[in-house]
Amino acid sequence: MSLQNAVLATLIYHDIFNFPLTLGEIYSLQIKTKSTFKKTKNALGELVHRRLVGEKDGFYYLKGRGKIANLRLFRKKISDSKFKRALFFAGLLRIVPTLKLVGISGALAMENSHKDDDIDLVLVTSAGLLWTTRFLANILLLPFKRDPKGVKIANKACLNLFLDESALKISPQNLYIAHEICQMKPLWDRDGTYRRFIDQNSWVKKYLPNWEPEWVVNGKWKMVNGKSKKINSLFTIHNLLIENLLRNFQLAYMAKKVTTEKIGDRQLFFHPQNVSGKILQDYSNRLRKLKITIK
Repeated sequence: MSLQNAVLATLIYHDIFNFPLTLGEIYSLQIKTKSTFKKTKNALGELVHRRLVGEKDGFYYLKGRGKIANLRLFRKKISDSKFKRALFFAGLLRIVPTLKLVGISGALAMENSHKDDDIDLVLVTSAGLLWTTRFLANILLLPFKRDPKGVKIANKACLNLFLDESALKISPQNLYIAHEICQMKPLWDRDGTYRRFIDQNSWVKKYLPNWEPEWVVNGKWKMVNGKSKKINSLFTIHNLLIENLLRNFQLAYMAKKVTTEKIGDRQLFFHPQNVSGKILQDYSNRLRKLKITIK
């Protein structure tokens, strides 16, 4: 795939979300074609010259889509407010000693939230204590969680992804999941958990070869949350009885509500619908219309 087509493919993907990109974002999120920043900049300049791509206030978008530049600024203001709310949730979750990482995902992570959106949280737990940690996190955030019936969700906490630290690799491996991993923003972590999460999901480079976490400077990692904190030894001991009791209790509670959720022993994905498949199909259709092929 030519570099110009790679830049177009990148803009097409984000156009699905009505999200124009800066030059830096185009380079970082460039799909399936590794390049230098200078080469990406030159390819983008050619596309602007050919009027296949427009630019406004430093945001680049597909021809005829200039309105989404203003939309991004509008949604950023909404996202700023929600981000403060997310920090509040993350601060409360520090109380749970078996939590190793708390981050945000979805639209908020890209500063592209709608006003009625909830706040998607990603939580990584100590090994063997996923269900215990989920129980404690849900109790702690109970007053702030989204309505179970999905009626009241604006600014509510949505605990939509739990990972045991011994199972950080996410599948399936596709472009949508790669984006979700790369755009996730850690709010705090313990014991370098975010770094291990990225290392375990290095496969994202297959789809986004230029991407690097913003906590990597000159090839070296910076701490996301300063010094690691020790977890109370009471909670580092794997209590199989309590973990199994809480697992069985939560599974029984969820039994009649499970739809497209992915529930495993070490990973929990709570999604109301198959977003990934719909987005990738839409993306494929858009590429086909512009006769762009991705290998």
